[in-house]
Amino acid sequence: MNKKAILFILVVFIFIFSHYYNKHKILDYARQCNKLTDVYKSNKDINLNLITVNSKLGSRERIQKLAYEELGMFYSSDNANVHNIRINSRKESFRLIDYIVPSAEALIK
Repeated sequence: MNKKAILFILVVFIFIFSHYYNKHKILDYARQCNKLTDVYKSNKDINLNLITVNSKLGSRERIQKLAYEELGMFYSSDNANVHNIRINSRKESFRLIDYIVPSAEALIK
C-alpha cells in the first residue's frame, strides 16, 4: 500500500511538472515566434526602402544625366540610334546609345 501511494504521488508530481513545463515552453516559443515575425517585418520594410533607393539610383533619367555629364553622351529624342542587345538571358541585356561616339558605350547593364 505504501509503495502504491508513493508511486501515485510521484506520477502526480511528474504530471504537474510536465504540464507546467510544456506550458512554459509553449509561451517561450510563442514569444520567439513573435520576435521573429517582428524582425521579418522590419527586414521586409528595410528591403523595400533599399529597393526604392536602388530603383531611383538606376533610373533612366539618372543614367542619362550621368552619361551626359561623365561621358559626354546624349540620349537622342528619336529611337533610331538606340539598339538593344540581348545575350542569352534577360539579366544580361545592354542598351547601346548613340553611335556618334567613336566606341559605343553601354549605359545600362
